[in-house]
Amino acid sequence: MTKIGYIVGSIGTTSINRTLGGALVNLLPEGVEAVEIPIKQLPFFSTDLEGDFPQVALDFKEQIESVDGVIIITPEYNRSIPGVLKNAIEWASRPYGNFSFGG
Repeated sequence: MTKIGYIVGSIGTTSINRTLGGALVNLLPEGVEAVEIPIKQLPFFSTDLEGDFPQVALDFKEQIESVDGVIIITPEYNRSIPGVLKNAIEWASRPYGNFSFGG
């Protein structure tokens, strides 16, 4: 069984990107499972928190590392990615040298 995680770059419950994620799950071939890796509960990243890494951020990193691949489904905000998605990527890349998306 291949396990794919997907991250929705919008935290809105009615986001079209969340709907797209659900449609993606329905299109996967047999033998592939998809799970959403939520980002809504992550606190704003701050180096002040690196010494006492929040459990929600540790759980987020573990969810990324537990899947075979990650798909990011995101809107474009002002010609860039949403702040909540950037925040999630920051948490996934900390602490230095422990990037959860690597490999």
